[in-house]
Amino acid sequence: MTRIISFLLLLIITAYSTADELKKNQEFLRDSKAYLESVSLAAHHLSFEGVFVVQHENKMLASKIVHCANGQEMTKINTLDGLPREIISDGEQVKSFFPAYHSIRLEQGQIRRLFPDLITSPVESYLTNYKLNYLGDDRVATRSCHVIEFIPKDNLRYPHVFCIDNETNLVLRASTLGENNEPLITSFFTEIKLDKNVSHAEVTPSYKDTKNWQVENIKLQSEGTNFNDINIGRLPDGFKKISEFSRESPHGSGTMIHQMYTDSLSSFSIFIEDAQPNSKTAHTIISKILQNSLSFYSAQVNNHVVTVVGDLPLNSIKEIVSSVTFSRSSNR
Repeated sequence: MTRIISFLLLLIITAYSTADELKKNQEFLRDSKAYLESVSLAAHHLSFEGVFVVQHENKMLASKIVHCANGQEMTKINTLDGLPREIISDGEQVKSFFPAYHSIRLEQGQIRRLFPDLITSPVESYLTNYKLNYLGDDRVATRSCHVIEFIPKDNLRYPHVFCIDNETNLVLRASTLGENNEPLITSFFTEIKLDKNVSHAEVTPSYKDTKNWQVENIKLQSEGTNFNDINIGRLPDGFKKISEFSRESPHGSGTMIHQMYTDSLSSFSIFIEDAQPNSKTAHTIISKILQNSLSFYSAQVNNHVVTVVGDLPLNSIKEIVSSVTFSRSSNR
C-alpha cells in the first residue's frame, strides 16, 4: 500500500511539474507578435548551412541549403535526390536552374517562400487568421526547439505545426496537417550548422555557361494588362493577391490569366482561360486532392474555365471557384 501511495504521489508531482514547465515555457507566446517577428528575422539574419528533407506520403526529397547573411542576403539550394535542380535567391528574385533541360526560371518578387523562411513580416495576418498554441519542446537535428501549432480560426485552411529553435528562433521543422491532423507535407532539417563565416562564393550559381539555356521570366505583375474584370466573391479572410500575369494557354485557347493569393501561411493560384466552343470537356467539373497538401478544382464559369490549385482544403478551393464572376467586358 505504501508503494502504491508513493507511486500515485509521484504521478501527481510529475503532472504538476509538467504543467508548470509548459506554463513557464509558453511565456514567450504572451507577446505572439514579437515572437513571430523574431522568427521572421532569424531566417534572414542568420548564416547557416545544412540538409533538409521534404516528405509527403511515402516520398522524400533531400536538399542541401546554404544561407549567407553577410552583406547581401543570398540562399542556395541544391536537390540531392532525383533530377538535379539549383535554386538561387537574393530576396528579390528566385532563379531556378534545371540542367537536365538546359532551362532557367526567374521569379520576381515574393512569389514563393523557401524553407526555412516560412514566417514572414508583417506577422499580423498570422494572428488574425490563426490561433497559436504551444505543444511542448522537441529536438530536430540535435537542436532543441519549441513546437508551435497554428490553428486556423475557420475551416477554410489547414493547421500548421512548426518546431522553432529555442536559441535562434529559426524554423527547424514545418508540417501542414490534414483534416484529421495527419501530416500532409513536412519539411525538416536532418543536419544544420550555424556559421557566421559563410561567404558569397558559397552561394553563387554552379552553372556558368548558360547562354544557350531557355529562360522563363515570371514577373510579379504584367505591365499594361488590366485584370480588374475578375472578381472572387468568397475570398477567404486574410488572403491578398501577390502576383498577377498572363501567359499563353497550354490548351491553345488564347491567353491564360494566372493570379496568386496568400495569407502568409497558405496560398493558392487561380488560372482563367476562355472556354473552347463546342468542347465536350468545357462543362466538365474536375475535383481532386493532389499530392502533398495541394487541392485542385476546375469548372466552367460563364465563358471561361476557372481552375484553382492551392494548399487549402478542397471545400475551400471549391468555394473560391464557384464565387468567381466577371464584368461584362470579359464575357465576350
